[in-house]
Amino acid sequence: MEQFYDMHCHLGFAPEPAAAAAEAESAGIGGLSCTVEPAEYERLQGILANERNIALGLGAHPWWIADGRVGDAELERFCALAPEASYIGEIGLDFVGPRDTEESRALQTAAFSRILAACNEDPPTNYAQRESLSSCERSATGTSETREKLVSIHAVNAAGAVLDLLEQAGTLARHHVVFHWFSGTTDDLARAVHAGCFFSVGPRMLASRRGREYTRQIPLDRLLLETDMPSREGDPLPTNVWRAELGNALAGIAQLKQLSHEDALSAIEQTSARLLAV
Repeated sequence: MEQFYDMHCHLGFAPEPAAAAAEAESAGIGGLSCTVEPAEYERLQGILANERNIALGLGAHPWWIADGRVGDAELERFCALAPEASYIGEIGLDFVGPRDTEESRALQTAAFSRILAACNEDPPTNYAQRESLSSCERSATGTSETREKLVSIHAVNAAGAVLDLLEQAGTLARHHVVFHWFSGTTDDLARAVHAGCFFSVGPRMLASRRGREYTRQIPLDRLLLETDMPSREGDPLPTNVWRAELGNALAGIAQLKQLSHEDALSAIEQTSARLLAV
């Protein structure tokens, strides 16, 4: 059976995350399940502990930050968890609609900076240190020994601002950065490719002319599959639909890259497995 990796999904939204993960493994699906807040991440850590096919990302979604569902207490919890998390997501900025105000931009940008700083922190070496440290308040100088993470980024009408902050924090040099459903400008895309970023692509990105053109331009060894499913909390995640969506994304990439199904799958599978360290 062909192995698919969904590098941006939301198992926490599914009615039964563990069952969905187990069924996915039987169907040849693995990947990265992103969360929207630290409480969801901590809840799923126990639920998905035995699901070897799913990596769990620690997230603080910009929508939740903008509307206050992720406030100071939640950000502090994120920062406490981040040093020991191998996978981060979904994090980023969203400057569209009600989130495109001066106040919202400032709030999201400050939170994103705190998040990136925490991701550069080394895990405390013993229990006493862990209990005494407040990650968000420490100066995140970072070192070459900082544990490498996989970071899934949300950037809507904000790719340039996100890249600026990633550069300032040293995230691009220290970690593997994946732009989920990239929608920035052509210049933003060139900058992200030059910086070594990866890009997860799903059927919805491929439904637009710009999404298809960006996918054509992105080097094959930087492309990943995604579904961003389920879309809302409580939505079902049937395995056959999940696998079909990944197959549709793969078919679109293969067509744009003028590759066979097998060659496109092999390249994307290898990149995904390397990033997930499986």
